[in-house]
Amino acid sequence: MPADKTDGPQRDAEAEIWNAIAAFEKILEAIPDDRSSLETLSHAYEHIGDQSKTLEYLLRLGDVIVRECDAESASYLREKLEAFGSSDEEVLRVCSSLMQLQSEADKATPVVEVASPSAIVGQSAPAFRVADELAFAWRLFEAGELTQEEYAGVAQDLSEMSTGDHLSTVSVLHVLENRAYSGMERLMGRVARDAGTPIVSLQSFAIPSDVQSLLPLEFVIRRGILVFDLIADDALVVVMNPYDKALREHVEAQLGCMCHFFISSPLEFDDAVVRIREASE
Repeated sequence: MPADKTDGPQRDAEAEIWNAIAAFEKILEAIPDDRSSLETLSHAYEHIGDQSKTLEYLLRLGDVIVRECDAESASYLREKLEAFGSSDEEVLRVCSSLMQLQSEADKATPVVEVASPSAIVGQSAPAFRVADELAFAWRLFEAGELTQEEYAGVAQDLSEMSTGDHLSTVSVLHVLENRAYSGMERLMGRVARDAGTPIVSLQSFAIPSDVQSLLPLEFVIRRGILVFDLIADDALVVVMNPYDKALREHVEAQLGCMCHFFISSPLEFDDAVVRIREASE
């Protein structure tokens, strides 16, 4: 009798995804506008190929974004929705609302004269989106690095950290470090291999002053990315979310040179930020 193709790890992974779906749908019963749950469910249903449910949760997320006047997230979500075509009335309605939100935000934003190349990096960079970090966490969940419960906790922490007023780096790796995740070394090894970003110890580098100023400090903290050295004309860069291709491409374009990307432990990244801040003061 032929073996069931869904046996073993694949079947377990699918079961975990359905368990996660059930858990987050239960959260939405109690908190209908919980953004981390809406984003997670859209990821989950997209993964299993259910486009109808994917669209349902993206539309609900769009309504929440409009109500919260979150113009920074509007562009990203509108692109996702437009991929479903322009014949669906609900897609048209939500996209129209998102476009109006963006337009109003653009009108309200004062024109600022940019004084230096480093300022351009901070102003023109793609905005931070918690969805990018949730996608990172989802990869880890799919890979079996995070259980359903761990993923749920990480998603909740990311959502809470991203809405806080305190200037800090919001990343999956920071959340896991704060949660004293026991498999951190193994997990980072997997990410390094998967994303092609070797692990580097920032403690081994005394970041030169001219390198420290290549990116504005606020940008470094908010986006979890910093340049720690130069080799000839190339930049060595640590990025806390190596799957954020838009961010990597943006920094490379703004620096005007080839960048070699690495990951580091959250503690070493934060320590490097402290060293840069102290040197600037």
